[in-house]
Amino acid sequence: MAGSIMVTFKEALLTQLQAAAGFSGVQVVYADPGEAMRRECVFLGDIDGGTQVPETFSTGTRRRVEDFTLEVLVAVQGKPTASSAETRAVALANVVDDVVANDPQLGGLASLTFCEVEGMSMTTNEAGIDGAHCVVTIRIHARARLA
Repeated sequence: MAGSIMVTFKEALLTQLQAAAGFSGVQVVYADPGEAMRRECVFLGDIDGGTQVPETFSTGTRRRVEDFTLEVLVAVQGKPTASSAETRAVALANVVDDVVANDPQLGGLASLTFCEVEGMSMTTNEAGIDGAHCVVTIRIHARARLA
């Protein structure tokens, strides 16, 4: 019985994001880089709402449907204004959206039925010692059929 595709999903998405032309010169990493974060960074965050529901009720191996939501965070810092930080962060978030929309099965990832951008949110701080800072959180919903 397959347990989950959460880790392989993150790995496949990271590969796709790192190959995206719109991220040239942008730090794209598997997890929060902490203090090693560059001025423009895309990283994979938490997975939320993971559920597995049986497709059939029988003895032995049962097929299940797995649903979960992955957060992808786009952080931009060091811009002169909050508006310019938001503009750049949203442009980078749109690259994530395009990657997912153009290949919702992430290159044929085993068991993945589809993934899609579920929504985005944005947090912005006014200019400080390092300039304005903006983080866009993109929620990507994934569904898989597990054997």
